[in-house]
Amino acid sequence: MKIALGAVQFGLPYGVSNKLGKVGDSEVKEILQYALKKGIKTLDTAPLYGNSEEIIGNFIHDNNGKCFDIVTKTPHFKSGCIDNKQINKFIETFNLSQKILGQESIYGLLVHNCDDLFLPGGEKLFKVMTELKESGAVKKIGVSVYDSEQIDIVLDNYPVDLVQLPVSIIDQRLVKSGHLDKLKKLGVEIHARSIFLQGLLLMPLNSIHPWFNPIKETLKMIHKEAEKQNISVLQLAMDFVNSIDEIDKIVTGVNSLEQLSEIINISPSFIDKNKLHNLSINDPIFLNPSNWEAGVYSK
Repeated sequence: MKIALGAVQFGLPYGVSNKLGKVGDSEVKEILQYALKKGIKTLDTAPLYGNSEEIIGNFIHDNNGKCFDIVTKTPHFKSGCIDNKQINKFIETFNLSQKILGQESIYGLLVHNCDDLFLPGGEKLFKVMTELKESGAVKKIGVSVYDSEQIDIVLDNYPVDLVQLPVSIIDQRLVKSGHLDKLKKLGVEIHARSIFLQGLLLMPLNSIHPWFNPIKETLKMIHKEAEKQNISVLQLAMDFVNSIDEIDKIVTGVNSLEQLSEIINISPSFIDKNKLHNLSINDPIFLNPSNWEAGVYSK
């Protein structure tokens, strides 16, 4: 199955459409049990996702080690350079993640902030990640990116195995630019995230914050396209990403078991992504949630 379960909501109240807050521990267990039952094999988490790793680790322990392929990430490096002290701190953080998750080998380790690789000392970070891979503590190493420029500079400097990147029906930049094809030709595993743009695509149009008014017409067009095809916006968004052959995993977070069930039980249908280019935008102000105005998250 292409679906990978994003675990940020297990540890934080995440998402512009999230009115429920952090997912309760008992519901997380139900979600993880259901995911295993339905064949989801990959979990995406990070030390920065609150106590997400702890909750996952407890579930794995309670299920006698029955587990997922887990992708986790580096902490952020806050200073202007990465020195030996910070490298040692990173190693401690990784070892703690490994212990909390109960994993002898983590499937994927990503640089959470791609730009960290290009700070003074960034090459030390990647060297340690490479050593973790060579020791068997990690199977694949890579980066989380936001745009084509980051992909290009990473590929020019580092041999990565795995890249997590944003793709959605409203964010087709990396499809149109050919970067997905470029990565795949290099044998890089591709995990797509932000396929619902933090749930923005699925929100009723009349409940979307006015800050998004400059892209409101595009959002309306997406809803109209779903109506035209007699499917939900959820299915349209999933079908679009599923139509991209280069994508290996589709990372999606959920706020409830009901949401996961709805996503998993979609019957995939053929969609010609080349006929939907008009439903996309290119403005990173709206496509990168780190650029969003804080007020859009008000409940």
